[in-house]
Amino acid sequence: MKLKHAADRYSASEQQEVLSQIEKADQLNHKRNRDVEIGKARLIVTSPNGTRYALAVSNAGVLTAVTA
Repeated sequence: MKLKHAADRYSASEQQEVLSQIEKADQLNHKRNRDVEIGKARLIVTSPNGTRYALAVSNAGVLTAVTA
């Protein structure tokens, strides 16, 4: 996230915009002790040798890993 520099004078509307940006960015963060839902995005894991794999699940619940 890139926030603009602070204004010389306080502005309630600018402060509200900053708070809104922070709240939106925070919603994208994964939280501890909560379920993580990926949706249509991919979950990429990296093996010790550096190979990247995308995990997927079928409608039957079968997990697969393919090179990403």
